[in-house]
Amino acid sequence: MVTGVGATNIDIIATSISAYAAHDSNPSNIVMGVGGVGKNYAHNLSLLGENVQFITLFGDDYLGDLAKKECKRLGFDLHLSATPNDARSSMFLCINNTQGQMQAGAADVAIIEEYLTPAFLETRIDEINRSQLVLFDANLPVEAIVYLLDNCTVPMMADTVSSKKAVRIAQALQEAQCPRLHTLKLNKIESQHILGAEIGKDPHRLLTLLHDLGVEHVYITDGARGVTASSAHQQAVAHPRTFPIIPPTQIVDTNGCGDAFISGLAFAFLQGVAFPDCVQYGLLASKATIEVSSVVNPNLLEELSSLHPKTRTLITDNNESVSITLS
Repeated sequence: MVTGVGATNIDIIATSISAYAAHDSNPSNIVMGVGGVGKNYAHNLSLLGENVQFITLFGDDYLGDLAKKECKRLGFDLHLSATPNDARSSMFLCINNTQGQMQAGAADVAIIEEYLTPAFLETRIDEINRSQLVLFDANLPVEAIVYLLDNCTVPMMADTVSSKKAVRIAQALQEAQCPRLHTLKLNKIESQHILGAEIGKDPHRLLTLLHDLGVEHVYITDGARGVTASSAHQQAVAHPRTFPIIPPTQIVDTNGCGDAFISGLAFAFLQGVAFPDCVQYGLLASKATIEVSSVVNPNLLEELSSLHPKTRTLITDNNESVSITLS
């Protein structure tokens, strides 16, 4: 069992059909769906055949009902989630250029800020600690992250989400009494902010300090330039490894690629794949996601089968279980 703790958003994504123009109305293809960093990695891991217990907050409105219905359809165990009275649904708005690259974004996750508190987590911590792995992201308030760091007894992976929210992870690591984090995933821009601009300019110093704060494995993604990976258990701190991307056949939409990367790392961990071999799982999951218009590739299991062939149970669109053997 994997436990995800995070936001479920209603995503509204606009992709320009002609050259993107700032400060103007852009003719676009606009789609709406259920997303959010937390929901996305829960969805990815469910597609990979993992049992997912998802702890989130649904809005007390039509959009919240829509999000809850979709999460149930995907097979998530939602019994630890909640719907606060009169709460507004979490939302994410994104504008892409013609290449599917985000030009502007806006997020409203006030429901997480207000209701996902240490007290909320405390009533659920015993069940959380029965998991094999816990994933969370920096949409959580600092005090909630501190609570998980101090009270969660199973391995945890975290995503910094954005440059503005990355500092929450660093602050929580500094405030926790016994910080321990198995994996931290952040992108290049986020890495330049998590511990301040000066430290962000020095990758070696940044990695060393993150390890000193209790992070075992750090992964910094940098778009087409690949991924830098460092482990506190190896000499990789002094000589972090850089892994090239797996080139996609086409770039359709970059949204969800970071979520797919940490999902691939989590899947590798659950299969017993150690650092640094797990990086390939993240890279392949990202490649699969960038090639589709949705934030999750429904064929993710097949995409990763070259690395880890297995018999898996899939949930079809009709909510039926189908077992397949990959070779």
